[in-house]
Amino acid sequence: MNLLRRNRDFRRLYAAAVVDGFGSWLLVFAAPLHVFAVTGSAASTGLALAVQALPAVLLTPWAGVALDRWPRTRIVVVANLASALGVGLMLAPGGVFGGLFVESAAGCFLRPALRALTPTVVPDDGDLATANALTSFTDGAFRMLGPPLGTALVVAGWFPAVVLADLASYLVAAALVVRLRAGRGAAARAGTRVRVRDGLRALARTPLLRGLAVASCLYWTANAALTALLFPFAADRLGASGRVIGWLIAALGVGYLVGSALSRLIILRYATRTVLTAGYALVGLCFVVAFTATSVPRALVAIGLSGVPGAITQIATVHRLQLSAPDAILGRIAAAFHLTDALASVTGALLAPALVAAAGLAPALLTASLTVVAAGPLAAALLPFARPRDRVG
Repeated sequence: MNLLRRNRDFRRLYAAAVVDGFGSWLLVFAAPLHVFAVTGSAASTGLALAVQALPAVLLTPWAGVALDRWPRTRIVVVANLASALGVGLMLAPGGVFGGLFVESAAGCFLRPALRALTPTVVPDDGDLATANALTSFTDGAFRMLGPPLGTALVVAGWFPAVVLADLASYLVAAALVVRLRAGRGAAARAGTRVRVRDGLRALARTPLLRGLAVASCLYWTANAALTALLFPFAADRLGASGRVIGWLIAALGVGYLVGSALSRLIILRYATRTVLTAGYALVGLCFVVAFTATSVPRALVAIGLSGVPGAITQIATVHRLQLSAPDAILGRIAAAFHLTDALASVTGALLAPALVAAAGLAPALLTASLTVVAAGPLAAALLPFARPRDRVG
């Protein structure tokens, strides 16, 4: 909290993330649940998740160029306004898929911009770890509160109210960030060419960044598959209503709160390779227990426990990325990571229904959970040792 008191720019950036995060978590599972309620199809749910990720595959490399060429604060403001426009489209008949596409397209600029802007606002390594932990802690709180409320509103027939709340959150976030003092200058020097391939080359040639990207891609592919199967899992395996989806995500949010509170101590004490190897494996083992469950209490406890290492690995990855990439190409590196996450989301969302069709729901859930476990040994094999405060480049 001391960081919030003494750093005005971070206070505004954090406030924008708070408002934006609540609206986003309110809608993130409400939209797929709305699609599932209308269609009754796991394939349609997977399609909704794929539509959310597809724009990143197409736009993220160019978003990275924009982040290193133009003022990042301005990009955050415009992206928030564009996201509000996309969310508004969901109010039109049949507009959910189109709205998801537009909102996700704006997110291609918004998410990497926030990652790249944070080190500018909080330049000290220790404060940066605190900022990342605090942001993740708040995100964990919204994981706990937003999905149960959003899914409950959808079940009650109030999907438009969820949409309006998310739309308003983007507008408020834009208003907060527009007054930010830091990050107004373009990152690139005048006359310097900013090219997509420079960021990709830096990512490919830096063993630490390359290892982070590959291990993270496998981890999020399996996570996306499990997310796509979460609705049929609750209905078919647990025999529960759509409200249980909110409870499961709320349990995950509780775990994220705990993990976020512990993350600063862990990521400043242990090497990133150690944190990710142990964290990925522990998340996967929790998923094995959760997705082989046939009772709601067992699934809730296991999902909640998975959130602790899940939050720590996520914060450790972002923190290491911010330390390891030079500011001149940080936008393109952050965008490249956003691209790998998007490719993982598309792959996982489309792979999940295929796994169910080929082997059945239970084997598909177990396969995806074991794949998360496998991300741990992969991180150990690919990541070089780096002390917590080492900077690369």
